[in-house]
Amino acid sequence: MNSSIDNGGKTHVRYAHKHYPKIVELECEKCESRMIATNQNVPDGIEHFMDISDFEKKWNLVCLNCTYRTELNWSELKEFDFWLKTEIRNIEFWSWNIDHLNMILKKLKKEDLKSDKWQFFQSYIPQEWLLKFNSEKEIRKIEKLKEK
Repeated sequence: MNSSIDNGGKTHVRYAHKHYPKIVELECEKCESRMIATNQNVPDGIEHFMDISDFEKKWNLVCLNCTYRTELNWSELKEFDFWLKTEIRNIEFWSWNIDHLNMILKKLKKEDLKSDKWQFFQSYIPQEWLLKFNSEKEIRKIEKLKEK
């Protein structure tokens, strides 16, 4: 996750808008299975949140396969790889979680995003993704991430 988050050329994080997802899907460093990171301070029903105080930074990590459990802050969370990540045409593609992935897919397919809870993030989809990942072949590869 470190390369995706910190590399401003590949992500919207470069804008420092401090808008975070409540849930991030990561790869467990112990067993390489899916791990869920959940922000402890965000109420149920909230998909993503704005944090202007740097207060909402504690995350619970739980591997869905092994016994790995921990609590980390946002900076420490960056040490993990995204679960929903692939490379297409030598370009790294990633998403925070399955809902974020579904929104990106809708955008690539030119579907309506007006009622999507993640529409806020559409303006931060890298232009390179919009230009190069719009064929059936690339979209199918991205959709395969849902099967992981």
